[in-house]
This record gives sequence, C-alpha cells and structure tokens, in this order.
Amino acid sequence: MAIPEDVRARVAEWCAEQVPDSTKDERRIGYTTAGDHLTILDRRPPAIPELGAAWTSTSLAQLRADDPKPGRWTLYIAGPEGGPRWERQEPSADDPVALLERIESALRSAGP
Repeated sequence: MAIPEDVRARVAEWCAEQVPDSTKDERRIGYTTAGDHLTILDRRPPAIPELGAAWTSTSLAQLRADDPKPGRWTLYIAGPEGGPRWERQEPSADDPVALLERIESALRSAGP
C-alpha cells in the first residue's frame, strides 16, 4: 500500500515546521517513503562542502500503516546504536501527524 497523498502533504508541512527558517541552511527535517512506511529524517549539510555537496540523512522515526487495522498508524523510533533498529511506540493512532507530535520536543532539543 502506498502512503496516501493527503498524509504525505500533512507530513511535509509538519517537517517544514520543525526547523526555524533562520537555521534551514544548517538543518532540515524531511521524509522518504517506501511502501507503507514513511521515514522521518534529520538532514544536515556536508561538514566539508568542497568534498561533496550531498547532505547527510539520519533516520529518526517511522510511521507505518497497520495492516491488520486499515487506517491506523504506528510510530517507531530509531533505536540506540547497537540496539534494535526500530522501537515500536504505543498506542497506534488514526492520525499519523498526531503520532509525530510525540517526537517534536526531541527534534527541537537536538537543534542545529
């Protein structure tokens, strides 16, 4: 199942709101999709631009559409290094953006 376009639009808006305009040249929050998974990314510019212009991306969280319960979403947080890749967060919800609100304070505290 592909991520519905209305969910993509709402998540894109949410991502844009996470970083003040004054620091968007130092950090951006974005997302990618694969099937029924939407991964939230912390994007940073290259430390040495002369060696390459590609920004790095670190996976922070994932929204997954629940198969057994159509219309429900589950939030997964990236696990600590050396631990499980993704840690499931409970409860799931009908609104994927409401799930993302659980990680807003962590995003803001990470800063540029």
